[in-house]
Parts: sequence; C-alpha cells; structure tokens
Amino acid sequence: MSKRTIRPTRPVRKSGSWKGILFFFLFGMLLFVLFRDKPKTILPPASPYIAELYRDGKVIEEKEFDSFDQAKAFVGQQRGAVQRTTDERYLYLTGSGIGIADAPETLNIYADRTLKKRLTYVAPGSRLSLLTYGEQASRIEIAGLTGYVDSERLTPYPLERSSNRSYYETRGDRLLHYIVADAGLGGLITAGQAPSSAPERTTTYVESKTLTKNLRQPTDLTAKQLDAYIKKNAPDSPLIGTGKTFKQVERDHKVNAAYLLAHAIHESNYGRSEIARDKFNLFGVNATDIAPGQNATAYTSFEDSIRKTGKFIARDYLAEDGKYYRGAFLGNKARGMNVFYASDPYWSEKIAGILLKMNAV
Repeated sequence: MSKRTIRPTRPVRKSGSWKGILFFFLFGMLLFVLFRDKPKTILPPASPYIAELYRDGKVIEEKEFDSFDQAKAFVGQQRGAVQRTTDERYLYLTGSGIGIADAPETLNIYADRTLKKRLTYVAPGSRLSLLTYGEQASRIEIAGLTGYVDSERLTPYPLERSSNRSYYETRGDRLLHYIVADAGLGGLITAGQAPSSAPERTTTYVESKTLTKNLRQPTDLTAKQLDAYIKKNAPDSPLIGTGKTFKQVERDHKVNAAYLLAHAIHESNYGRSEIARDKFNLFGVNATDIAPGQNATAYTSFEDSIRKTGKFIARDYLAEDGKYYRGAFLGNKARGMNVFYASDPYWSEKIAGILLKMNAV
C-alpha cells in the first residue's frame, strides 16, 4: 500500500474586517478633534466696573472699565452710576436715588456733612431717599427728616434701576403705607388717620394726623374696652385682663392708656413674642437690633412691665425735661418719640395704625 502524503491547505486570504476599519476611522477622528486649531468660544471675563448713563428715567448707555476712576470719569457730570461687576453693587451715583442702610449696625443720621451732631438713627435694611450722593457724606431724607449719613454705610441705588418703591395711599380716613425695606421692616401697614390734604397716592412722605396726637392726654376708652379689643383681635393673648393696669398707669403718670396698649401690641404681638414670654417685656425696652433677646430688660410680670415702662416713657420721652424728649407724641424721625425710641423709621406709624383700629385717635 502506497503512503499518502497529506499536505496542508493554503490559507484563505480574508479581506479587512469592518470592525477594524471602524476603529481606525474613529481613532483618526479623535486625533483630528484633539489636535485641530480650536476657535475661541469662551467669552472674555467682564471688566471690574460698568458705567451707566441715564436719561428720562431710562438707561441710554453702558460701558465697561478696568478701574473705578475711569468709570467715574466717564459718567462725569451726567446722570449716571458706577456698578461693581463682582457683586453688582453700585458704588457711585450722580443725582438722586435710593440709599440702603448696610448691615449689621444701625445707621446714624447727622445734622450736616461733617457727621458730628447726631440727629437720630435707623435700622439696617432701611431704604432712604438719596437726595445727593457724596463719597464721604450723602444727603438723605426719611420719615420726615432730612440729614446726612456716612456714604460708606450706604448702598446707593439709581431710581432708573428700581421697579419697586414705597408709597402712601389714602383710603377713606385711613392712610396706608406700602414700605419697601429689608430685614423684616417692610410691608403694607395702616399708618394712622389720613390728613385732609393727603393725595390719593404718592411716593413722598405723608404725616398722619395720629402721629401728632398728645400722648399726655387720657383716652376715652375704659379698661373693659381695652380688654375687649385685645380679646377680639387675639383671643389667646395673655394680656386680656390688663386693661385696668394700663388705665392705672394713665392716671399715675399721665400717659395715654390706649397708646401704651397699642405700643405693647406692636412690640410683643399681644404678649405672645419670645421676649414677652421669656422676660415679660412688652415694649421692647433695651431689645437692641444686634441682640434683642439677650439685651432686653426682664420684668417679673406683664403688670410689672406695664407699670415700669409707662413710668419710664412718661419721664424720659413725654416730659419736657426728659432725656429723650422731642415732643409728647409718636412723631417720626424728625420729632416726637420715634426720634430715639426705635430704629425702625416707621415704628410710630405702626402704632398709629393700631390706635386707629382701636378707635382711639
């Protein structure tokens, strides 16, 4: 039998795999994307300052600058402002506008631009009418007072950039005040009895008739009527039954009992505030803006708070020789109790509104 030689067959030549082709195609595209010249798609950062020019209540031009002095020079004597782009804070303003009292401390208001004679103070977050902006001192108006403040404590804001402003509105015999402010100072309030000459609506200051009511005169409301008002508006109030104490203080110290009650209602929310619960403090005595709960004076009872605070107010605020006497009425930031009793520039209006609702005007 002859031997059979088995020879290996010739391998079959295969064409290139489609997977390989796809791999090299994608790899090539990747290299193209990585190494090609890229167009500049990232916008350059904004310049540190923007100068704005205004006319007829509108922004007519905006221009960026690398320095504050350049932006200020561009504005010149025109109506305009300079804004810092990092925090969108306005640093400079020509003409009138709005000034926001910076936190955290109260803002002092002075008699002139030397900033030496203090007239009063307002809470941080208050919005003042900015009459003239100056780099050291700015002339302002708020709650019936015109004075000067340290410009470093004030954020200027152009009217052209403000869409929401405070205003007064008359409805019947009531004067309403829509207050735009920060730190819980704003909102719509009844500001007291409207004067006969008050316009229907205005952004300028209006003094209600209630603000000039003599607080040395007794109220016609009886102790029972005072208690009835408390019960009607706050049935859970711990002040129900204190009407006789308010009337006793009225007799002893010649301070209007209805005013005292309205004051206590405003400051303590009918005796339900934290300070009232913890310290029986109904009138915010020594409750400073920085640490109200910690610094507030403590009393032994609500009656103790009414008696001692009534005596203190009659002596220091309503007596002509009193330490803080500026007139024996609620007033505003120019005269009356509100000059030194509270940092809220419209504290007196909020109490006046309660008196009007109490029918005690």
